[in-house]
Amino acid sequence: MTKENLTKLFSFKTLYLALLAFVILHLILLVFGLSFTPILWNSWFFILCLTFLIHPWRIFYRTRDFQWYHLIFQLFSGLVALYLWFAAFFALSIMSDPVIPINIDYRIQDKEIIIVRGFVVHSTYEHHELINPFIMKSEVEYNEDTF
Repeated sequence: MTKENLTKLFSFKTLYLALLAFVILHLILLVFGLSFTPILWNSWFFILCLTFLIHPWRIFYRTRDFQWYHLIFQLFSGLVALYLWFAAFFALSIMSDPVIPINIDYRIQDKEIIIVRGFVVHSTYEHHELINPFIMKSEVEYNEDTF
């Protein structure tokens, strides 16, 4: 493969389409009562946020001459993007019933995945049946409320 073919193969359009295909596949699984586990959703969310950070900078560097102060701006924008990622990740983790299972706190026990929703004062433990390491049933088997 030539260098030009490799750059076309690994373009941002291809990455965005792969991320969109993941979401569409998740929606198809929801029709059958299944869902991807937080392991895959957390990785997907991180790759999406990282792509949203890198893509504009790649466009910027292709259209402008390199200057040393651009690195400082990129460092600050990377820090802001990291803070926004943490804030969005935390907000999605404490939502009571989101469609996508992005979550900070989850654990796998036997054939069950336990997702902890809520925040310090009120936490809910959602128990889902685990089909394989990457797919779980979307219906909650039962909830444990703790105060």
